Amino acid sequence: MSLLDLGFNNKQGRMNRDLERLLYWQEHGTHASYTGIHALRNSDVFTAVRIIAADVASTKLKIKGHETNMVMNDVLDLFNNNPDSDLPGWHFKFIIIANMLLNGQSFVEIIRDDNNFPTGFRFLHNDLVGLEEKDGEIIYNVSEDINGNAVKITSDDVLHFRYITLDGYVGYSPLYSLAHEIGISQGSKSFLRNFFDNGGTSTSVLKYRKGQINDEQLKDLKENFANSQLKNNGGLVAIDDTMEFSRLQIPTEVLNFLNSYKFSTNQVAKAFGLPVSKLGIETVNTSITQANLEYLQSTLDPIFKSMIAEMETKIFKNIDSGYELEFDSSRLVDIDPELKLQRVMEMLSKGSISVDESRSPFGYAPIEDGNGKEPLIDLNKAPLSALKDYQRAKIKNDSPKGGDVNDE
Repeated sequence: MSLLDLGFNNKQGRMNRDLERLLYWQEHGTHASYTGIHALRNSDVFTAVRIIAADVASTKLKIKGHETNMVMNDVLDLFNNNPDSDLPGWHFKFIIIANMLLNGQSFVEIIRDDNNFPTGFRFLHNDLVGLEEKDGEIIYNVSEDINGNAVKITSDDVLHFRYITLDGYVGYSPLYSLAHEIGISQGSKSFLRNFFDNGGTSTSVLKYRKGQINDEQLKDLKENFANSQLKNNGGLVAIDDTMEFSRLQIPTEVLNFLNSYKFSTNQVAKAFGLPVSKLGIETVNTSITQANLEYLQSTLDPIFKSMIAEMETKIFKNIDSGYELEFDSSRLVDIDPELKLQRVMEMLSKGSISVDESRSPFGYAPIEDGNGKEPLIDLNKAPLSALKDYQRAKIKNDSPKGGDVNDE
């Protein structure tokens, strides 16, 4: 089943199902709207959602550090690569983030085996999920699961990702703050489209100077004139002496105002936490490197941390608490080849990595004689623990030998 098609073949079926879901919401709890999809008609919102969702989807969740755990690796591989038989990992994470940005929250059901071990993840449509509190516990009411049945799921088996929340349960979208900006932007674009579709005028006036006509005749006259004359904007308008035709002009200042979309773009970028350069606006005082670093720190990192917190609470606290999770953001940091080279060479010069490790990120094979396995260490540097032994050895070597004093 596709993301937007909920399986209804006709409009009446969708209406009946919508009514059923509204009644279900009133009976069982909070309803999550799926109408945020309409905001994608705005190109700035579409770009913002696409960029953020794609970057998160392209970033792997892994164990922090160099140590590994087979049990955790199996769960992470499931989440990153094959969460559901119908969706690969990239599209699965993209859907989660896109829904969270548009609707403020997204829901994922954790599929477990008889031993309570995760065996899969299933995305739940926002308009199919409602929340209720029962005896101090949060229950997720799913009006239609994969088998078409209404089920109740405990909070331990649902990953609930929220963008902004005020009570810990209901999430709010950045679109909440952009209602007026998006409305103005869409209205101005629609006005300009209609303006140029009508030959560069806002409207036309046709005066009928002789006789009286009723409403039906007036309607027919308008339709005939529009079909025969106005659609041919590049030609002549032919009328007789009983009619007078004129066009209402619109001030160019209004057109210039409506044609300036930057105010909307800046507001969208601010709400989604994006650098304006991501939405196609050139910046003067900020470099691309600085903008990407700010984007990683202020936009993506909070999303990464919120997803990790939800997964650690619902999954990994019962598996192994000795490991921390992180998203591998190296691909975002090393997006600039020069910065990547500078970072690797700095780590090599400080002895943090070996020669072979410094060659690997650029696709070079290890050194054949095996000399590239060890880090390069500066002879002028030594561990603090070795300074004491070094000083003792130096004093011993500098002390006078037996008989030296008498010989003098």
